[in-house]
Amino acid sequence: MAGATAADLSKGSAAFASAESLATARRLPEAMMQFATAASLWSEAERQSRSRAVRDTETHRAAVLPLAPPPVAVATAPTDPKPDIQKTVDSYARALESRDITQVRSAYPGLTTAQQESWQRFFDRVRNLKASLIITEVSVSGTTAEATIGGVYEYDNATTGRAERRPVTFAAILTRDANGWRLSTIR
Repeated sequence: MAGATAADLSKGSAAFASAESLATARRLPEAMMQFATAASLWSEAERQSRSRAVRDTETHRAAVLPLAPPPVAVATAPTDPKPDIQKTVDSYARALESRDITQVRSAYPGLTTAQQESWQRFFDRVRNLKASLIITEVSVSGTTAEATIGGVYEYDNATTGRAERRPVTFAAILTRDANGWRLSTIR
């Protein structure tokens, strides 16, 4: 994965092994959540390895061009960004409820192939999905925000017909552009 080391990938691999064990035990909803966790952890490992590559390139460039002009400061918005970030999270929740990967990708452009496959398997096994997600913590620095998101997925198990409820907590990185906040990474 784009220069990720075995240590970078180990948490995702552990979650994947747990998911496989749960799937073998026919604990499919729990397995699906572990598959999603593994995909998110692998996505984060990939993002970190890419960040290292960019940082190393910039360090090399700075050493080669020591007289480069200083970077231009980016103005930050004076208003509280949390309501706008919550709107982005709400759009993601509605996309999940649609159980349509195209809508999920539209709400979360950073969706990795592994995450897509994991969500598709989950969508195939549930009906009447309701996703209630809320920001529990947010830290904004310029045009980047790191958020902790909590909530619950409620759905009917397509196999048993039973109503099920799964609490969720995940971290997300969002970036702001001219169109507003966008989900760039979910782990």
